[in-house]
Amino acid sequence: MRSFVAGVATLSIAIAVAASPPRANGPVNVRSHGFAKLTRQDPHVGDFRLWGEIGCITDNLGVWTVTQSNLDTCYGLPGLVKAVNLTNIVDGCYFHVFGDTGCSGGSYTYEAGSGCSNAVDGIDSWKAFVFSCPTPD
Repeated sequence: MRSFVAGVATLSIAIAVAASPPRANGPVNVRSHGFAKLTRQDPHVGDFRLWGEIGCITDNLGVWTVTQSNLDTCYGLPGLVKAVNLTNIVDGCYFHVFGDTGCSGGSYTYEAGSGCSNAVDGIDSWKAFVFSCPTPD
């Protein structure tokens, strides 16, 4: 009798597994699962990495991401930033760094492909930045 009960249990498990639908191996259609496609409300403009030492090799202070809502606003930089590396930027936009916290003096402008730049012209560290993009006509 014991082997008969064990056999029935095994049989019911096998039926349950066989009855389940096969799992999809490709992309999932999110609309059929009740999900909506997300659109970005604040488009990405660029990213830059901060460095506490010249040369963009040591003392990595992190990455800052800039979105469209951040354009044309002066932002202070944290700590002692001796170098910046513009990792990406939307074509036609510019990244300006400053030697003062008011974004008015000792500036340097980066474009796409600028790479690593150390604080220049007697500036001990970068203190603020502004991202700017031309407005469409």
